[in-house]
Amino acid sequence: MSSLTPFKELVHRRCGLHLEGLAEARLVKAIDALKAETNVTNTPSLIAQLEQNDAMFDRFISQLTVNETYFYREPEALHWLADAHLPQRLAEKGKPLAIFSAGCSSGEEPYSVAIALFERYGERAKQLFQITGGDVDQQVLSKAQNGIYTGMSFRALNPTLKRRYFHPEGRRFKIDDTLRHWVTFRSFNLLHPDANNIGPFDVILFRNVSIYFDETTRRDIQRHLKQLLVPRGVLVCGVTETLGNDLGVLELQQAQGVFFFQENTLPSAPPADDEPLADGDQWPAPPALLGTHPQPSENEPENEPESKPIASFNTALQQAHQLLNQNAFSEATALLSNLLTQQPWNVDALLLAGLVARWQQNFAEAFDYFKRAIYIAPECWPAHFFQAELFRLGELSNAPEQPQRGYAAVIRLLDASKQANGGLSVITPPIPPGDAYFLATRYLSAQATTQGVG
Repeated sequence: MSSLTPFKELVHRRCGLHLEGLAEARLVKAIDALKAETNVTNTPSLIAQLEQNDAMFDRFISQLTVNETYFYREPEALHWLADAHLPQRLAEKGKPLAIFSAGCSSGEEPYSVAIALFERYGERAKQLFQITGGDVDQQVLSKAQNGIYTGMSFRALNPTLKRRYFHPEGRRFKIDDTLRHWVTFRSFNLLHPDANNIGPFDVILFRNVSIYFDETTRRDIQRHLKQLLVPRGVLVCGVTETLGNDLGVLELQQAQGVFFFQENTLPSAPPADDEPLADGDQWPAPPALLGTHPQPSENEPENEPESKPIASFNTALQQAHQLLNQNAFSEATALLSNLLTQQPWNVDALLLAGLVARWQQNFAEAFDYFKRAIYIAPECWPAHFFQAELFRLGELSNAPEQPQRGYAAVIRLLDASKQANGGLSVITPPIPPGDAYFLATRYLSAQATTQGVG
């Protein structure tokens, strides 16, 4: 048994954190710090102290998570909440509506919600909404309550909003007291929510947190969070976490391009606020999520070999790729349209369709194709790259966080595997991985230089 195992088991049992892979390096540093603090090197004695001393355990836990967050991260969900979903819920249910940021870290997310709602409703927002942030890490909760932040927390926030809601505090910035006193912060353990005596909530944000948990723990957490939702309440996860959280506990929905989870009280009816996509209908659930396979019709032999249709589909994909390289966009569009009718969630076809749409200057359509590819295959770094390009080059209205997020995803995915195929099974990546990594790094560096950290 590894010397780390007792610490992993303790942390997993109490907090659910899954400390494998790269997380082990943080665990080793935390154990070394614990030994220095206690002057104890014996593992059973250290475990006993962590079990008995809550303050010591809190300090230990604080070293195990990255706590990488910033204002207006993934703003599409914030805008959908403030401008579409919450106004409709107010009309249906009345005030106040309760919003919870689960795993809120140092508070940037709940404060971002507060800013978005204050922008729409002004002072009335404080009567219409209750905002709470919760985290197991007491140190980051203390920072959240103080509301003082350094420049990197603002890398995706519009400078106008920064000037409006923050004021200098030495070399840092403090959030306006109106928002700071409005947002409440509570200790919250995702594995033991009943002990926190909070809720219920109309909206729970569980974004960019589930990466720390294995699938079994994510399912348990989602069951707990489901109990904290009011009827028709929604659970919103991070963009790249959506697929990993579709676990059968709540039903995946989408509205205006934003994915969320909700208890399905009307199985045959879509949500009232669901906005049709480009093809006039909801995106079908991908087969990988359903865990089922198409059944043969009455007139179709059950034992018909599938190798020929699959080979034909793959050949057509390669042909579409060749047509794209030859700038035969109309022919490529027609071929890809037929392929996506057969397999709406084929990552190769979605990526190619996005590239064709982009070259035809149908930029919003290209964004939609890339977004679908990322939804079904979060590891599809080419889709992340080309989606970021749409914003960096001004082909879609630029928002600072859009290219940053896309290029950062490319770097993260290729850091894990320099020759990753991005979830593509037939075509080769349209841009070599090395080139994509170099360009993403250069663009992020240039953007950081331009923006600075103030």
